[in-house]
Amino acid sequence: MSGDVPVRGAHTSGAREIRFNLRLQLLKKLIIYGLLIALAVTVIYPIAWTIISSLRDSEEFFQNPWGFPRGFDASVYEKVWNEHQLKYNLFNSVMLSAIAVSVSLVVSLMASYAISRMKWRFSGLALAFFLMGIMIPVHSTIIPLYISMQPIINSLGARFALAIPYIAFNLPVSIFILTNFMRSIPSVLEEAAVIDGCSVPQLFLRIIVPTSLPAIATVSIFSFLGVWNELLFALVFLSRNTEQTLPLGILRFTGRYAVQWSETLAAVSIAMIPSMVIYMILQDRLIKGMTAGAVKG
Repeated sequence: MSGDVPVRGAHTSGAREIRFNLRLQLLKKLIIYGLLIALAVTVIYPIAWTIISSLRDSEEFFQNPWGFPRGFDASVYEKVWNEHQLKYNLFNSVMLSAIAVSVSLVVSLMASYAISRMKWRFSGLALAFFLMGIMIPVHSTIIPLYISMQPIINSLGARFALAIPYIAFNLPVSIFILTNFMRSIPSVLEEAAVIDGCSVPQLFLRIIVPTSLPAIATVSIFSFLGVWNELLFALVFLSRNTEQTLPLGILRFTGRYAVQWSETLAAVSIAMIPSMVIYMILQDRLIKGMTAGAVKG
């Protein structure tokens, strides 16, 4: 009997420690899940509120802005799409985004490859030249750009002329991201390819570009969102309704004394769709690109 008491006490103490650890782990999980649920609500709720609020008229919007609509009337979407010519604005935004992202991506890929993987005297100076573009305020370039691009606007049209500053202002950040990513690619991949007989263009297309896909996805999303949401250049360059982009199309519903809330929210709901689709397609590669190089070894 004298030896049973310490053993039983040890068992009791061990069981308490196990129960304490289980409760601690459960508390940690509850806190993590609670934070994740709160974060999800802060992201999803504004989107859901925008879509729901677009389905009610102005009177109902002001009487019950946070509740569910009395009915679901989607005719406002047909109205902004056809009567207010939002379909032209959507087409213009898609076209400008596709041109700006594709051209800036090709140029920045080649420039980043030359700067990061080739040895030449002025590579550092070339990188510094491109990065100076990050420090230039966009607002200070509007008047000089508008004056210098008048011949292009008169010959090709304002929409295609607008693609030029979009491409130029995408290059600094794109080259910065791609250059840093390409520097992390092991040189043994290129050495093995050279031994197999690859030329410089083949190295670029078969080794560097496929390896840089996470960074390419990151650059593509940032460039697309920058062009998709851009308002200032579009406001200066584009005057005709059929040439304007989506931000300008949405701005038409805002007057000096009143705002057409249903039309505005319906247009915003339409404008969110392409961004969400592209993000869902490229989100895995975007996360890989943003975390590349964060963990060493």
